[in-house]
Amino acid sequence: MRLWNLGACVLALLVVSCGGEVGGVEQQEAGTLQLPLTSSSPDGRTYRLVGATFTIKGPQTVTLTDTSADTVHATLTAGPYTVQLGGEWHLEATDAPGTAVSAQLLSPNPLPFSVTRGELTQVRFQFKLPGSGDADVGIKVDNGGWIAGTLQFTERENPSSGVSPFDELVGKSVPFLISYESSSLSREGYSGKMLLVQTSPVTVQFGGAPSEILERVALTMTGSPLFFGLRADSNGFIQFDGLRIRDYANTFELDLSPSMPFVGAVDREGFPAARAFQVEVTGALRGTYSTAGYDGVRGPANVNGLP
Repeated sequence: MRLWNLGACVLALLVVSCGGEVGGVEQQEAGTLQLPLTSSSPDGRTYRLVGATFTIKGPQTVTLTDTSADTVHATLTAGPYTVQLGGEWHLEATDAPGTAVSAQLLSPNPLPFSVTRGELTQVRFQFKLPGSGDADVGIKVDNGGWIAGTLQFTERENPSSGVSPFDELVGKSVPFLISYESSSLSREGYSGKMLLVQTSPVTVQFGGAPSEILERVALTMTGSPLFFGLRADSNGFIQFDGLRIRDYANTFELDLSPSMPFVGAVDREGFPAARAFQVEVTGALRGTYSTAGYDGVRGPANVNGLP
């Protein structure tokens, strides 16, 4: 086994409670959105997010454009929101100001979040940096890969079970991200040449409009491990072998079906290489309920990933 590491950077948006009365809103109804924009990496370099604007929509609409400070704040009333990263943003190292560092935004944009009275809410825009550079903007270092894409929920899986919290998702297209800090890769040749991926605990995010059920799913699944594989056939074509991720209490599961074979990179021995891939599959999001068994939504999904 070996570790496949990419440089990565995480921008953390922290929603914390605030005291006093702001804009006529009582203390128990208000919160503060805090956005740390710099952090130091393990190699001693510090990175900054430059040129970003943040558009916040919900019970209030706020646009943050002044990101010159290390941390910016916005006071918000309690409720569901989305925050969208915009502007001509880029990352740069503070020891090389004016020089942009190549970075890829992976998180759904906009991201939903909720301001809850007296509670701490954490939202992260996650970026990946190519090469060996690492940065921790706001919270932690992320040295791994991802599974991301869009789930198009076209139907209920068990409509006979009656009203379901998944009903609100039917007909919606939901961006998602499963990100992990590191992964262990191994090869298995008993049933085709497979690259097996076992990840560290994952962070799960859903994009789009605020959704109570998706917020619950993301919260409970975050911290779970993930296992999946890529399989190469005798002709050198590769197949994504699908995945199923559950939270530790088996409350929810996200299921992605195996893909059709696609042209991809293989190593000298014919095993799939640990490279980025993109596939079309069927996705399903389910919940377990004691009275009705499994219920959920399903539909086509486009998926991209990096082991």
